[in-house]
Amino acid sequence: MGKNNYKAQLNYYDSKWGWKSEGTASQGQWDGTGVRTGVLYFPGLAALKGKIINSVKLTATTGQTGYGTATTKTVYIYNSASQGGIKTSLNAGHRTGNALGSCKAPMWDNTKTFDVAFMAASIAAGYDTYCIYNGSSYTDYLKWTAVTLEVDWQEPATQPSLSASTVEMGKSVTINTPAVNSAYRHTLRYAFGGASGTIATGIASSVSWTPPVSLSNQIPSATAGSGTIYCDTYSGSTLLGTKSVSITLTVPGSVVPSAGTLSAALAEDTSGTGLYVKGMGKAKLTLSDASGAYGSSITSYTITGGGWTATNGALTTGTLASAGNITFTATVTDSRGRKASTTRTISVIDYTKPGVAVCDVYRCDADGNRKKAGTYFAVEINASYSAITGNTLSITARYKKQSESSYGTAANVTNNGKTVIGGGNIGASTTYDVLVTVADKYNSLSIPRTLSTKSVLQSFKRSAGAAIGKVAELANWLDVAWNTRIRGNLHVNGGVANGGATNQSTNDLLLIDTGDPYGEWNYDCSFGTDDASTLKNSPVTSGPFYAYRRTYQVYNTVNNFYNTVVELHESYPQRGRIWKREYAPNIGWSGHWSYSFTNNDVVPIANGGTGATNRGDALYNFIVGGVYSGNLNDLAIIGSYWINLSICQNGPSSSGYGTMEVTRSTTNNYLQRFTFYMGMTYYRTFTNGRWYDWRALPNAHTAETLWEGSLKNGTATIANGAKYAYLIVGGWAGSNEDAVTQIIPVGWGTHMKLTSADKWLAYQCDSSGSNASIKILSNPSGGSIAWVWGVNQYKE
Repeated sequence: MGKNNYKAQLNYYDSKWGWKSEGTASQGQWDGTGVRTGVLYFPGLAALKGKIINSVKLTATTGQTGYGTATTKTVYIYNSASQGGIKTSLNAGHRTGNALGSCKAPMWDNTKTFDVAFMAASIAAGYDTYCIYNGSSYTDYLKWTAVTLEVDWQEPATQPSLSASTVEMGKSVTINTPAVNSAYRHTLRYAFGGASGTIATGIASSVSWTPPVSLSNQIPSATAGSGTIYCDTYSGSTLLGTKSVSITLTVPGSVVPSAGTLSAALAEDTSGTGLYVKGMGKAKLTLSDASGAYGSSITSYTITGGGWTATNGALTTGTLASAGNITFTATVTDSRGRKASTTRTISVIDYTKPGVAVCDVYRCDADGNRKKAGTYFAVEINASYSAITGNTLSITARYKKQSESSYGTAANVTNNGKTVIGGGNIGASTTYDVLVTVADKYNSLSIPRTLSTKSVLQSFKRSAGAAIGKVAELANWLDVAWNTRIRGNLHVNGGVANGGATNQSTNDLLLIDTGDPYGEWNYDCSFGTDDASTLKNSPVTSGPFYAYRRTYQVYNTVNNFYNTVVELHESYPQRGRIWKREYAPNIGWSGHWSYSFTNNDVVPIANGGTGATNRGDALYNFIVGGVYSGNLNDLAIIGSYWINLSICQNGPSSSGYGTMEVTRSTTNNYLQRFTFYMGMTYYRTFTNGRWYDWRALPNAHTAETLWEGSLKNGTATIANGAKYAYLIVGGWAGSNEDAVTQIIPVGWGTHMKLTSADKWLAYQCDSSGSNASIKILSNPSGGSIAWVWGVNQYKE
């Protein structure tokens, strides 16, 4: 930093006389001779290259001027084309350097100082040689005999640079300070958002800096922000200047919000156990202490699990309907869009209502031995319950004469054992009702049983009553205790009295007497409920379920015992469906309910009577009979199929639609017959272990294409369509549906439909002269008719 004076070495070049050595610099024309170019060389001036030039003053002494009346001459100053001194090789081309500016010189001998700030940039660029030149008439002639430059300058500040323009907080970046003078030192500072600070002082050339992660606080709603690094350049204690560079700082991926703590508590505990029990409580999940990170804030909450969702910090489930572990996940999102999650798992204890596998009630003696005329009765029961905390099982039995209205005092019954009840007071000539109750803390199950009278061949009552197989008790009744088979017709003028099998019901659909094929519980009955979850052993577990239960026995001749079959003839929600399970004494119940439609007439076609679940599929199955799209060489396919050849292998063609019938005469002999929907039929055989080639069926009707297009509405004319035995119409019943066809006999005015699944398109076919027409009647599914073929032309 300083102010220096530089004295110029002078010379000039005359275009006629060449170089002169007079120690002067001249410009212009003298006395009509050659044009002169003055050269000014300032030794040492080049040392100011790269400095900051504050001001430049030029002091010149005028030695001689040209003629004319003007009191001043205009001096034009140029960068010399050659630098570093006055050289004899220079010529008038000196002036080909950049023109810098001009100044006014006095006419006569004089010394004057000019402000030549226009030379500052050249001096800072390292130029030390300049020219003066004016090529006009000799009246602009000027000679300088002495020239000095006074330059006020200072050292430049350092421009910092970075090893990376984008840096993750917590990771280092190198800041370079390439000073023009190795003696200079630097102070580095940063500014980011509202934060600022000093990075380092006394730096010579570079320093490593790690932006602290705490700067994330400055951008709470963003993951990146822009900041500035400042470089103060010092020469000793003197500040030369400050320059800066921009830097982008990013928030590390590890900076995420805290999800806090997800806690679970039992809500609406009807079990009284303080535990999560299936069907008897809810869970309440609460998220606490969630927080943002480094200035961010939580903007959203979500808790999910077990099929439930809440969009805030708390979730109360519905009734816990399934046993096992349920994992809940709480997720928070902060103002930077970053997420964090935490989980909590609860264990739901299984609970089922009390159930009974076996319940046998019979007359016995005091020791529990079966006696047909016993005055005691025994209860043998195998019951089950859920042994959750605090739950207990109790079994009681009460009895009364069938003629009485209320039961007596309950007696405790032992589970998985035999309990003798009655104290010898069970009259052998009286029928008793026994009510066995199985209960736990939450639910109970009542099982009615009947103790018939003692077994006798025949009994009569004075008041015109009779009984077979038991003692007569009822006036004006024939009371039969044995299973009854009537070989002839049974004619009933009256009705079936209350208590008949069809008037009974049950909530356990598999409750039968497994040891006695004609036991009391093996009856037929109707049942129905709007909530199938209240039923036990039901194939339908939710929603309405109405059916008729039929129970019958099938004799197993191999093992010499009866299998008991339970059928449920469903009326709602799927009318006509028959569920079936079977009990074998040596095996137990079959694995699961199975069902089938045994009578298609039960369900109308409009409701899916072909075995389909909707009208569209029913019509499709009714027309086609099956669907196949695999390898036609598969010997396992027997029957009639609808074929799409483009997705099959080994067909008579690589594309097209039609029907295929597969028949078999023996194990190793097959016949395949394929009919395209436009009429052509092919066949082939499989014999002696190989397929033979497809062949066209002789004399088969072929179809001609009469019309192609896309008819979605309006009417299309089918030229000469009335000349054919019948027409085939093909298209799509709705968008993205398979192509379908419908044969139209020549019954003009007929309304027809293209159908596929639940899509349909209705149209009408008419004739006029030799032409036919197709008119769209209804097109609710956006379908279209694409082709019309004529089959078997019989008119010319």
